[in-house]
Amino acid sequence: MSLQRIKAWFRRYPLIISVCYLLFYVAAFHWLEENIVPKYIIQCKLDELIPFCEIFIIPYIFWFPYIGGTFLWFNKRGWEDYKKLCQMIFSGLTICLVIYYVFPTGLNLRLASQPHETGALYNLVVMLRAIDTPTNVCPSVHVMNTVMVFQAVCSLSNLKHRRLTIAVHFVIMVLICASTVMLDQYSIIDVVCGAMMSFVIHGLVYRVEWRTELSQRKGQRKGRAVNF
Repeated sequence: MSLQRIKAWFRRYPLIISVCYLLFYVAAFHWLEENIVPKYIIQCKLDELIPFCEIFIIPYIFWFPYIGGTFLWFNKRGWEDYKKLCQMIFSGLTICLVIYYVFPTGLNLRLASQPHETGALYNLVVMLRAIDTPTNVCPSVHVMNTVMVFQAVCSLSNLKHRRLTIAVHFVIMVLICASTVMLDQYSIIDVVCGAMMSFVIHGLVYRVEWRTELSQRKGQRKGRAVNF
C-alpha cells in the first residue's frame, strides 16, 4: 500500500489515528511504569503551601472524557482542524515518553490515606492513587494536553459562539490544571513544564509567529484604550 493510499485511508477514518496512538501510548506508558525507577524527585516549597482539597477530583477525572470529547468535536469540524490537534497532542505525548525514559521523575507529595477521612470524593482520590502511581510526573500530561486543547480551540476559524466557547474551555483548563496540584498528583514544577511544552509545540504545529502575535495584541489594546 502506497503512502498516498495510507493517508487517504486515514483521512477517511480519522478516529482510527487516535485509537492506534492511544494503544501505543498506553502500552509505552505502562512499560515505563513497570520498568523505570524514578531517579529525580520533583518538589518545591510552593507545593507545601498548596492545600489538599478532594473536591478537585471532579475536574481531574473530567479530564478523561474532556480530551476524548475534544477529538470527536474536532473530527466533526473537518480534517485540517483534527489533523493539527492530533499532531500537537501526539507529538507532546511522544516527547513526554522520551523524557520519562531519559529523565525518570517521581513525587513524594501524596499523603498516606488517613482512617478518619471519609466520603465519596476522598474514596475516589484513594482509587485514583492506586491506579496513577507517583512516577513519570514531569512534565504533567494532564496540564499539557488541557492547555493544548484550549490553544487549539482558540486557533479555530469560524468558531460559533466564539467568546462563550473559549470562555468555557478556559474555565475547564484552569480547573483541571488546579486539580493536579490540589490533589497532590503533581508538583507545581510539573504544571509549569507541561504548560511550557504546550506553548512550544502549539507554536510549531500552528506556525505561530509570537512576535507578530504579541504586537497585534498590543495594537488591539491601544486601540481599545483610545476608543475608551
